[in-house]
Amino acid sequence: MKLARSCSFAPLVSSLAVVALASLAGCSGDDPGTLNLPPSPTGDPTGVPTTPTTEPTNTPVELQCTEKPAGRSYKNFDGQALEATRANEGMGLNRARIKPYAVLAGELTRVLGAAPPGLAAAAGSFETPPARWYEEPAATGVGLSTMYSVVFEGALAYTRANPQYAAAPTAQSAQTECSAFMAKAWNRAASPNEVTECVTFATTKLGKEPNAQRKWAYVLSTVLTSTGFLAY
Repeated sequence: MKLARSCSFAPLVSSLAVVALASLAGCSGDDPGTLNLPPSPTGDPTGVPTTPTTEPTNTPVELQCTEKPAGRSYKNFDGQALEATRANEGMGLNRARIKPYAVLAGELTRVLGAAPPGLAAAAGSFETPPARWYEEPAATGVGLSTMYSVVFEGALAYTRANPQYAAAPTAQSAQTECSAFMAKAWNRAASPNEVTECVTFATTKLGKEPNAQRKWAYVLSTVLTSTGFLAY
């Protein structure tokens, strides 16, 4: 996923729309597809960069965001706006990278116990490179929309196979399941605010869905279409 030039990456929020549409406008710089990493501290004449020992303390003016992102604001799981704490920094030093299609089956199996059957059928939606070629994965509207459909299929099968999802979410059950599932999917513990947002979504925003297992599937799909799972 190529992020806009000089702005650091903030985690994606809980909705697919945010994953697809959140952008960083108003940043000056060169080709956004170019990684402008710091020079090698060893002076390697090959020009191959090495990892700097410390982060840069000063950001050149030409690499700073000079305008706020255009359009609406989007919130993370903890309720904070994505752009609220976005810091300026050198290009390529801190960016999330979309997981390639090749690892999605394994990742979904790790979390859901099995890869959804629709994943293999949807391979063409993820712009996979030809055999023996590598291409940096990029988030596209088609790929993200397809990903939500795929994870919902897997999440629905998961909720139908686990008895704790037979009843509709309550404040207590959502607290327990959101915390556990986020930790499993993201490989880290969710913050209290992230859990609160998940509980609110599960208990107050799915009132029109009568089926308890589908309600839970929507909740789990939201977690699986956030940066914590889709990027690394």
